[in-house]
Amino acid sequence: MSRPKTVLILGGGLAGLTCADELARRGVEVTVLEAGPVVGGLARNVQIHDAGFDLGGHRFFTENPNMMTWLRSLLGDNLLEIGRKSRIRLNGRFFDYPLRPLNALGNFGFKGAAKVLTDYAGAAIRSHLAPTVSDLSLEDWVTRRFGRELYEVYFRPYSEKVWGIPCREISAEWAAERIQLLGLGDAIFRALRPAGKPKTYASRFWYPRGGIGVIANTLAERIRAGGGKVLTGHRVTQIDTADGKVKSVLVGKKRFAADLVVSTMPLTEIGRLTGAPQQALSRLSFRSLRCVFLIIDQPRVTEDTWLYFPESDLSFGRCHEPRNWDPGMAPPGRTSLCLEVFCNEGDEIWRRKADELVAACADDLDAVGLVPRGRVIAGDSIAVANAYPVFRVGFRGPLEEVLASVTALSNLRLTGRTGAYRYENMDVVAERAIALAREVAGE
Repeated sequence: MSRPKTVLILGGGLAGLTCADELARRGVEVTVLEAGPVVGGLARNVQIHDAGFDLGGHRFFTENPNMMTWLRSLLGDNLLEIGRKSRIRLNGRFFDYPLRPLNALGNFGFKGAAKVLTDYAGAAIRSHLAPTVSDLSLEDWVTRRFGRELYEVYFRPYSEKVWGIPCREISAEWAAERIQLLGLGDAIFRALRPAGKPKTYASRFWYPRGGIGVIANTLAERIRAGGGKVLTGHRVTQIDTADGKVKSVLVGKKRFAADLVVSTMPLTEIGRLTGAPQQALSRLSFRSLRCVFLIIDQPRVTEDTWLYFPESDLSFGRCHEPRNWDPGMAPPGRTSLCLEVFCNEGDEIWRRKADELVAACADDLDAVGLVPRGRVIAGDSIAVANAYPVFRVGFRGPLEEVLASVTALSNLRLTGRTGAYRYENMDVVAERAIALAREVAGE
């Protein structure tokens, strides 16, 4: 299609705002419709009892110099460089991440470490002898590369805690792309066979002073200053199509029309609104979470940027301490924690009262020896829908069917983690949004 004069962007998260900003700076008339009361989507901030929180820790790291130029041009001096320190709690002990041999040996013990490494070596030999064997599930992928022992110790409990389904139902395609996020196994692999570190292992990353939401807020301000519109509280309830195009978008009783529509809404939602095949849509889903925010009556809990908790008996799977990213995020003399409790929208955890979830997390922190129960002086919780696209075994066919149906509308484009059903880091989300804007502008 020719260069559009007007573009309607559905969703005011990082992807939508970045695309809108790039288009507005190229003279395109843009309108962003955000369903929530504030912009930012998953990458926004909340204020709880005089403390600032992200919805889970969001870091920015890129090896693309153009993206660093983009970030610096947006935030200027309001950008902090943070040293990363992460640990994983397994069997009551904390393992450094990436793995440090002495720390791992001390925690596993000689016999335990020998068992893991021997099993790993056997798996590596078997994989080498049968390199063409195809992997269907995460269980297949991990056990062939790292062995059954490490799979049972770490990969299976953490993965099933995050995704809420058995590892045999998680696609190996996801594992091949994202296995570095699981941590310990890849760390052992790289300890045995030194190689370049993947992005997940970056020892330093960038973070906006004041929280990750500063990126979205700054983008929104720049869009408005350039003549664009950013409208919050505008949830799309209907999409009218005709002649293979989007004709209008309905929000309440108000209609919006544009030459081009860019959607960052969850793919399942845009698919439903545009009439994508229901059977294919039913095979796609998103994992949600409850973020539990606690105010702690002590200066600091740990020096970590992230802590991971695979054990199924603990409420939360991951936590971070905001003051370790930006000291200004916590009240003077106190600290805070954001705990991520994985769930599905509408399930028991999703419906649980905030005070009950706060109490359960505070009890668990006390049980693992991180924070005495009496030090938790306040807390709250926010439910976060559509946090991660779920890649079940067999998801690729339904995904391509839904994408084909939605993108058959000639003036509709998709981008973003939820919009395109891709599990991507912030830098890649922004990079793809910029590339889309340039394509739309005819560059």
